[in-house]
Amino acid sequence: MRHSGNPGSYQNSWSHLFVLLSGRVMTVAVWSCFAALLLVTGCTAPLPADSRSVAQPSGFEKIGHVIVIFQENWSFDGLYGKFPGAEGLANAGERVRQIQKDGTPYTTLPQPLNTSKKPPAPDARFPTNLPVAPYDAAQYVPPDQKTGDIVNRAFQERRQINGGRMDGFAAWSENGGLAMSYYDATDLPVGRLAQQYTLADHFFHSAFDGSLINHFWLICACTPIWPNAPANVVIQLDAQGVVVKDGSVTPDGYVVHTVYAANRPYPATIPTLSPDARIRSFSFIIRRSITSPATPTEQQPEPNT
Repeated sequence: MRHSGNPGSYQNSWSHLFVLLSGRVMTVAVWSCFAALLLVTGCTAPLPADSRSVAQPSGFEKIGHVIVIFQENWSFDGLYGKFPGAEGLANAGERVRQIQKDGTPYTTLPQPLNTSKKPPAPDARFPTNLPVAPYDAAQYVPPDQKTGDIVNRAFQERRQINGGRMDGFAAWSENGGLAMSYYDATDLPVGRLAQQYTLADHFFHSAFDGSLINHFWLICACTPIWPNAPANVVIQLDAQGVVVKDGSVTPDGYVVHTVYAANRPYPATIPTLSPDARIRSFSFIIRRSITSPATPTEQQPEPNT
């Protein structure tokens, strides 16, 4: 992790180490930062005034708290690609090239979709001839307004990364025109925090897919397991490994997308499953994850059932 921000922040703010983590690979042009997570370390507490003769803490011992802002559904470049001093959009090089599913290169990006409409429809705020390059979405949609949503699922992401070529984000998305968009967050509220504290420009998410699995990896470095999950929450693949039905659980029993316990709040649209089954299953997921950590989705062994 490199330090990008105020070079004096380490000297001036030892009591709190503020780290901004961008938790996803893909750009989603929706301003939806997650709540701050406070992690209290076991560092030395402040000394009382009558203890001046005791040696004062120094170095990392002076850090009392680590505060992590875990940003959902954003890549680093999607918000901080223009941040001064960071390794961002200027370093993208040939990785901005995008190819279609048949292997031919895009000449223009697809027009972004408004996914709030059913079915999704072209978003007239964006032009129909966007170049195949990172573009500032703020020139079309201000950062305080919503754009359409974008896919954040494990098997689609594998094809988007395409063995490290990073050229499948436009093709393997239901809203490929947004894949190259960004907002310059340098002077937005979270960007101003980054200027004062520490911005992790070499931080990458731990596992393919969305927020739930990466929350697990942030805390316990483990993948939830749900053996014998109901068929309506299991991902279905064809013979070529292409998703034919989205779900939350891989065919070999790993939870990679959002699932819910029986306790509210949860959306009314979640897959049908009785409350008793939901809470038993989710309790098993938590217990199994803590006692038997799994490896990331792309390196999973067969689960023991």
